[in-house]
Amino acid sequence: MKTPLAWKNVVHNKVRTAVGVAGVGFAVILIFMQMGFKGAVRKTATQIYDALEFDLMLRSPLYLHLTEPSTFPRTRVFQAASMPHVAKARPFYLGLSEWQRPQRPDSPAGQWQGDWRGIITIGVDPHDPPFIPAELRNKAAQLTDPRFVLIDSKSKPEFGPVNGVQFTEQDIGVETVLGSDRVRIVDVITLGTGLAANGACVANIEGFARACPWQPLDEVNFGLIVLQPGVNAATAKRQLQALLGTPTTSSAPSAKPADVEVLARSEVVAREEYRWVVQTPLGQIFNFGVWIALFVGVAIVYQVLSTDIANMMGEYATLKAMGYSNYYLASVVLQQSVLLALVGYVPSLAISWLLYRLVGAHSGLPMILTWQIAATVLALAVLMCALSGMAALKKLFQADPADLF
Repeated sequence: MKTPLAWKNVVHNKVRTAVGVAGVGFAVILIFMQMGFKGAVRKTATQIYDALEFDLMLRSPLYLHLTEPSTFPRTRVFQAASMPHVAKARPFYLGLSEWQRPQRPDSPAGQWQGDWRGIITIGVDPHDPPFIPAELRNKAAQLTDPRFVLIDSKSKPEFGPVNGVQFTEQDIGVETVLGSDRVRIVDVITLGTGLAANGACVANIEGFARACPWQPLDEVNFGLIVLQPGVNAATAKRQLQALLGTPTTSSAPSAKPADVEVLARSEVVAREEYRWVVQTPLGQIFNFGVWIALFVGVAIVYQVLSTDIANMMGEYATLKAMGYSNYYLASVVLQQSVLLALVGYVPSLAISWLLYRLVGAHSGLPMILTWQIAATVLALAVLMCALSGMAALKKLFQADPADLF
């Protein structure tokens, strides 16, 4: 039976091993958190879309991101509804309005001096709300008056919840100002605010027109298309785009109708993620953080391994004198580095899971530790320690049997 030399080296000096494991763990936790923040950005960018029922979406070719969607004629939605493979075609309104922090119960009557905040305002038909979750549909059915709104529980505390922390059922019945008109909170929903605003609310279509009077109702921001069961989305998209005209941003007089484009659900999600993760600094910052964490881990593990090799130079020289090759000794060091990665990864995974829950609870970010993140970080941890081991091999190859005499 072969002696597990790499494992013996790991457990030989427990203090040095503990330092190495702590260093690996610190770097791994940093990687976990950076990837968690990046995943939260990706999830936050699309969480409103995730709650909407659609197979195809109509939107303006001038669309920039969720809160700057531009508009197109509502008649395009009616045209889409005429297609035989379309089950439903709903207009969907979304814009940024102004929300005034509700009056505190101890404030003098009639004095509305709360701060103003930009808020995502969504307009839906309460008789046919376009949401997937049944809870959202049921609550949207309460929007029978343009003065009624649903407030998102994920809106930040500066929007004025009664408890000062989060909107709850305590806020039902509270009145404030949205745009330039008084509104009343009739219920609280959990939707998500996106990345361009810290709060969101839902009104009926007339309520949206009051909150965003600069947008006429015959101009919509999105068209949500639900296809008949069994209809191929790609085929339906081509047919619908042919009916509505080829989108273009050209302003030339001879240009074809250019007011709408048709996207599949997967395209909508992919483009929004690309916008926020790749085109904005947010995703780049977290990518850079991963590289920094890797560099820190490589440096720490290299110091541990190189010190271990230096302290055991005589033993390695003896092994060489006994006929063991540099290849065998190098494999021992690389195995030792991978063992450090695995031993440091396990507690880091548990700590990161707790940090995800803690950060998610306090920040409202959707910090979700998926198996994809866990597997990616494990691979990066092994790579990090393997690089450290390879960097330390130069010192190992200096071991000379002649130094024993």
